[in-house]
Amino acid sequence: MPARATRRFIGYPTDSLVAVLPDAASAASAAAALRSAGIPDRDITILRGPEGADRLDGTGAANGVIARLRRLVSFTLMDQLVDMATYEQAVRDGQVVVMAKPRNAARKAAAITVLGEQKGHFINYYGRFATEEIERWRGPEPSVPGLLRR
Repeated sequence: MPARATRRFIGYPTDSLVAVLPDAASAASAAAALRSAGIPDRDITILRGPEGADRLDGTGAANGVIARLRRLVSFTLMDQLVDMATYEQAVRDGQVVVMAKPRNAARKAAAITVLGEQKGHFINYYGRFATEEIERWRGPEPSVPGLLRR
């Protein structure tokens, strides 16, 4: 299953679709279908396990003081950024997060279809200036502090 090899904190997933998938098999199928839809490997990120959760790091706690400060500032400026805590907890609970940069409207529409077909939910598009809610959370929500909920 392709995934970025670097372990970097994800501050804001600019111009990316982000979705929760139930397991690694559905994430691998989604990645293959995203590639077939024209999205190159470099624009697909699969986050799973402790390393994936630490990259999402909803509070910045796993990535040090700078990450914590960045999250604090981001929470005050961007109300949707609290979603990172939900994505992080979903990964810690055994689900998988797939991020894709579609780069144009046709690929974005195709990617939304692909993610939905693979049982993706909590699908959001994080644009440069706005967040677009595509698909709401389905099922029991992850346990995150009340301040970190939409």
